[in-house]
Amino acid sequence: MQKNKAKNKKIIFPNNQGGKIAALILAIIILVVIIWGAILAFGKPSPKAALTKAADTAIKTARVDVKTTNSKGKMYSNYVVGPNNTIHITMKSIPKSDTNSELWTNDHYVYHRDNNEAWNYIKQNAIFNEVYSGYKKLYTAHNFKQFSDDAFKQLKLKSNGFNGYVIAYHGDDQDVIKSMQKATSVASTSDPQSSNVKRIELRVKVNRQKELTDLYYKVTYYSKKEGTLSLHLYDVNQVKQLKIPTSVTKNAKKLNIK
Repeated sequence: MQKNKAKNKKIIFPNNQGGKIAALILAIIILVVIIWGAILAFGKPSPKAALTKAADTAIKTARVDVKTTNSKGKMYSNYVVGPNNTIHITMKSIPKSDTNSELWTNDHYVYHRDNNEAWNYIKQNAIFNEVYSGYKKLYTAHNFKQFSDDAFKQLKLKSNGFNGYVIAYHGDDQDVIKSMQKATSVASTSDPQSSNVKRIELRVKVNRQKELTDLYYKVTYYSKKEGTLSLHLYDVNQVKQLKIPTSVTKNAKKLNIK
């Protein structure tokens, strides 16, 4: 009987102490939320500070999607750079054309095929290495230090929760357009002409350390012949594995180039 009584006993807080403890815990939670909210609100950097720091991000691996649309059709390019200089590039167009191709490369070989035909390969050399290094520089260019002060003033920055910040712009400001052209150019001496650009859409994501994590921009031209160009750089330094499939390496034929 004593055991049953012990089992049936309930913990009772005198003078509604349980309610007071619950209220105290709730108050602490609310206080923490308020403090974090204040940190997020008042600790936000300026667009210039965030992008200037993001420009220093060393991109070792990433994924890039590029799309061009014009009067002739659409072109899609997908570029993945992984560890150990492994690269995968696919290109396809609508309507289908000779530009449809796929490529794999690493430190030793370059594998290539057109229009889903048979794979060919050649040994890697300095020329090809320079070409594909150029692709990486072009697709991952993010030198936001090229932005003018007038361009920085047009950008809007907002908090992205605990993940960092988002810097965005959508419009036709010529300072922003020229600055973005310079920031994504691999030619340091280039002087871009923005007169043929109608508008630009820009979205940059950085983490709390102001490191670049995601970049998207879309350029719309006045001419239908040029159409639009969009680039999305993402998974920055998050591509942990990338290996040439055995279905490629086993079936590829050596291409003799004299």
